[in-house]
Amino acid sequence: MGDAPTRPRPVEIAYWLWLASAALLVLFGLLAVTTSGSALRETLAGRGADPDSVDALVLLLRGSGVVSLVVGLAVGLMAGPTRAGDPRFRRAVVALSVVYTLLQCALLLTGLGQAPMLLVSIVLSAASALVYLRSATGWFARE
Repeated sequence: MGDAPTRPRPVEIAYWLWLASAALLVLFGLLAVTTSGSALRETLAGRGADPDSVDALVLLLRGSGVVSLVVGLAVGLMAGPTRAGDPRFRRAVVALSVVYTLLQCALLLTGLGQAPMLLVSIVLSAASALVYLRSATGWFARE
C-alpha cells in the first residue's frame, strides 16, 4: 500500500457537524411541512397573531420548512465528497451554509426566525470554518 495521506482532524469534525446539521434540518423541515394547518393556525392565534395574517404565517412556516428540508438534503449529500477532499464540494457546501445562516439571521431579526434553526446555522458555520483552517487546506489542495 502507498503512503495515503491521513485526513486532517478538522475535516473529520466538520463532516460530522455537517451530517448532524443536515439531519436536524431535514427533521425540522419535515415537521414544518407535515404539521396540521389547523393546529398551526390555533397556535399562532393563541400567541396573539393577527387573524388576518395567520394564513400568510402558516404559508411562510411551510416555505421555511421546505427550504430547511432542501438545504439539509444538499448539505448531507455534499458533506461526503468534501470529506474525501473535493475542493468544489467544499466551496459549495460552505457557500450554502453561509447563505442559509444569513437567511436565518434575517428571519430572526424580523421576528420570524426560530432559535433552534439559528443554532443549526451556528453549527453549519463552525463546520465551514473548520475546513478552511490552515491544517485542513492541504487536504483540498492535493491531487
